[in-house]
Order: sequence, then C-alpha cells, then structure tokens
Amino acid sequence: MATRKLPPYYKKQERNELHFAVCPVCNNPVQIIGLNKKLQHTDLPYAKHYHKTIRGLAAFDKEAFESCSLAHPGSNLFKDSRKSACTERERQILISLQENFDQVAYLFQLYSGIVMTPHLAEEMLKWYVAEQGHLYRGGSLINAPWVFVYLSRAQKLWGRKIKDPDLREVLSKKVPSGFINEKDQFITKGQEKVFFWFAKHKQIKSAENTLKETMQFFVTCDDKEIFKKTITFDYGLFQRLISIPDEKRRYKGKLTALAEKYLG
Repeated sequence: MATRKLPPYYKKQERNELHFAVCPVCNNPVQIIGLNKKLQHTDLPYAKHYHKTIRGLAAFDKEAFESCSLAHPGSNLFKDSRKSACTERERQILISLQENFDQVAYLFQLYSGIVMTPHLAEEMLKWYVAEQGHLYRGGSLINAPWVFVYLSRAQKLWGRKIKDPDLREVLSKKVPSGFINEKDQFITKGQEKVFFWFAKHKQIKSAENTLKETMQFFVTCDDKEIFKKTITFDYGLFQRLISIPDEKRRYKGKLTALAEKYLG
C-alpha cells in the first residue's frame, strides 16, 4: 500500500501527512491510517472512510457510504432493501454482470451444484431486473455474482442438472420418488415439491479490517429442509475468472448475450 506522496493520494495538512485511497465497495474516499506511523492498537495500517470529497480522486456520497458493507457490515441486508437511486456504482454492477455472466453462471454451479442452463439463467435474470437487484443495499461490485443469485426467488429443482455428489445423494435418499437420470437431471415420479433458494446474507468485518460475506443455500421437499450449505464469497476467485481471455471462456457468447438482453 503506497501513495508515493503524490496528489490526489497525498495531502500535507499542518504537521500531519494524509494518505488517501478509494473504497472498493462504495467508491468513496478513504484515509489510510498508520501508513508511515506506528499505531498503538495495531501493527497494520487500515482504511477509514473520509467524509469529504477529494478532488481528482473521489466524491463523497453519503447514501453510498451508509450502504457500504465495509463501513456498516450487516446493517443493510434486508432482502427487499433498496437504494433510492441508480448511480455510477450501480451501473457498474450491471455492466459487470453483463460482461461476465458466464462466470456468474460458473460460480452458481460451483457453489450450488446445479447447472445454470440458458432457461434457468433467463428466469433468474428476469427476476433480478423486476426486483431492481442492482439497487440492493447489501450489494457492491465485488459481491455482484453472489448477490445476483441471492436475490433470485425459490426455483423448482425438477429437471435441473445436478453435479454436486452430496446433493445428488440427498435428493435420491430424501425425496421418496426422486432420482437422477442418465442426463444428470433430477426427476420425481410422484408429486413432491422440491425447491432451492438462497437466504441469510451476512457480512462480518474482521479485526484486520477485512470483510467476510456468506449466505445459505437451501433445498426443501414439501416445505421441509433436506439440504443446507454455507457459501462464503470469494472475491479473488471472481476476479481471476473474469481475467480469463474470452477465447478460453466456453459459455461466454450465449450466456452474456442473455444478460445483455435483460440488463443492458
């Protein structure tokens, strides 16, 4: 972490040296504390939101600050809580989802064990748009893939392709007429109603000033829980996925075209 003592990242104020950066969640200015001065309570420098505009760096936005998961972890996580207006931050969320929806689908399959087919993707995209998911107060550019699936409504599991061996075993054992066919699809011969959904988005700020986010993945049969899994958001994994060249991204064309149709 370095500002090289160059504006707009550095400012001399009387006898104090102020160092600045930009919050990765809310895009507000932050002051870096303890960069060149040893602190009594910690060995590590940390960032603190700066409630003024830094010309040439970032403008202070009060609503974005109040919705920031680093500034207020866990305080804005009602599923129906929305910001009042769409700013550049929210537009960047939509752009990221559009351009990288193939990797959003990959993460969905990785964590849930369910293949996101074009049909399922379209259902989830329609719901995200109808619910103005990009305005969710607990959302940001770094957690956009997880928030996208978190905000989706409960979906029927019948006919979905299941890749997770643990989920396949549970479905075969706990759904009386359920089985996985030769196409890896979950099928029932009876009338059982089997759904999956995501809930309980949580944000925890560590003593090292880092953010940890989780949510729960649920599967029910006739309203009875039969499978639950905690999903931890891995921001670094998503960044690595979107850095893969387009020619190596097998599903980029079809899935990103769907995302552009609904989010563009």
